[in-house]
Order: sequence, then structure tokens, then C-alpha cells
Amino acid sequence: MNWIIISLAASSILLLTYLIFVKKEIKNITNQLNNYNSLKSGKKLDVKLFDKDIEKLASSINKHIDINIENVAKQKQAEDEIKRSIANISHDLRTPLTSVVGYIQMIKSKKLSEEKESEYIDIALNRAKSLKTLISDFFQLSVIESPEYELKIEPVNLNNILCEVITSFYEDFVHRNITPEINLPEKSLIAIGNESAVKRVIENLIINIIKHTEGEVSITLKEEKSEAVIITKNTVENLTSNDVDLIFNRFHKVDNSRTNSNNTGLGLSIAKSLMEKMNAVIYAKLHENTLHIFCKWKIK
Repeated sequence: MNWIIISLAASSILLLTYLIFVKKEIKNITNQLNNYNSLKSGKKLDVKLFDKDIEKLASSINKHIDINIENVAKQKQAEDEIKRSIANISHDLRTPLTSVVGYIQMIKSKKLSEEKESEYIDIALNRAKSLKTLISDFFQLSVIESPEYELKIEPVNLNNILCEVITSFYEDFVHRNITPEINLPEKSLIAIGNESAVKRVIENLIINIIKHTEGEVSITLKEEKSEAVIITKNTVENLTSNDVDLIFNRFHKVDNSRTNSNNTGLGLSIAKSLMEKMNAVIYAKLHENTLHIFCKWKIK
């Protein structure tokens, strides 16, 4: 009988001791959470290893803290991106607009010769056209990137589209003294995409080439591993690996100057957004002084 009483007493003491430790640990966890929630500490929970269930609870809370930290970082990144976008939009709109206003004021001063007046009118008109293009690009990018924007995905003939777009830029190539090397497959490649979106992607790639190439240009369409691939190559100067990593970011400009009113910095960003809407892939590589841009679609 005495052994039973002793055994019960010992068990009670052990249970009471265990409960005291559990209560103490719960209080410890509560204090740590309160400190974290009140921003007094950014530390994750530190739990003494004596109870598996409490360890699991602490582990789950720490995972939630990790998720929260990641979400806060993403939100901060998104906010920074919005601020940069607003600043860049303001600058890119203000620059050509200020130029147009300046030339118009000089024209109205009536102090110019007829020849100079005509020259300034042409300059103001060109800047106004650049401003119109810029606003159109801003609008199109905002529409494309909205979750509600969807493309009708269907089979498209890449051979026909590529030939049509290249032909439409004939005068631009001649003006820049560029003779592109064109490589097309004998058979037509039918890809899964959207005709108008594919056309816009190729147009933006060629516009980028015409603006920035320093020499040889090649445009290739081929089939590779059950994919239709368009590869553009053009020689470039002062382009770094870091620039290539950022080349599809909106507003990114290689020289970091925002004085070129003809370069919105949105063309390749629009191309990337359209490719993503088609479940297709676009990426760039730099080999020596040649920029390679790859566009890949699934073949029908």
C-alpha cells in the first residue's frame, strides 16, 4: 500500500513538474510572439527541447514568421518598383513635353528665320510623336500586365508572320545601312500563340535591333526540341552581363540616361509580358559583343 502511495506521489510530482515546465514554455512563447508582433524583436521563436508537440508548434509558428518576412519583403519590393515606375514615367513624359513646349515658344517668338522656324516645327512634331508613342506604350503595358488581360491562343504560322514583319522594316534597315541575315526553315513552323501578339513581339525585337545595333544582324527561325525558336543576334557596344539580366525590365536603359526621347525602355518589357501571356519564353544572352535574344513557342 505504501508503495502505491509513494508511486502516486512521485507521479504527481513528475506531472506537476512537467505542467510547470509546459506553462513556463507557453509563457516564453507568448512573450516572444508579443515582442515579435510589437516589432521589439525580429527573432524567430527559441524553444527549449523537451516536448515534441511544443517543438512542432514553435516550428509551425517559425514557418509562418518566415512566410510573413518573405511577404513583407515582396511588398517592399513592389512598393519600390511602383515608386521607380512613377518617377520614370514622370521623367519620360516630362522630357519630350518640355522640349515640345520649348520649341513652340521659340517659334512663337517670331525671332526665327523661315528656315529655322520650319526646322523647329519638324523637331517639335517629332518630339510630340515620340510622346504619343510613349503614352501608348505605357497604356499597352498596363493593359497587358493586368490579370484580366487574356490572349486567344491558337495555331500561328511563324514563317509568314516573321517575313511580313521583316518586310515592313525594309526602309528602316536601309536607312541604318543594315543588311540582316535571314534564316528560315523550308517547312512552315506552326506555333501555339496569338498572331497579333507574336507580331508585336517580333516588331519590338527588330525596333530594338535597329536602335542599338553596331554592326551585323541575323534573324533565325528554326525548330528545336519540339519548340519553334526565333533567335535575333546583333553586335552591341558597352553592354554588360548585368544589362542583359535587366534587359526585359521596364524602363531599363543601358546608358542609364533618360535623354533619348525615342527610347521608351518599354519595348522589350512589352515583348516579355506578351510572351508570358502566350505561355511562351523569352530570354537574352551576351556572347562577347553579340546580343542573342531567344523566343520559344510550343509547336502545334
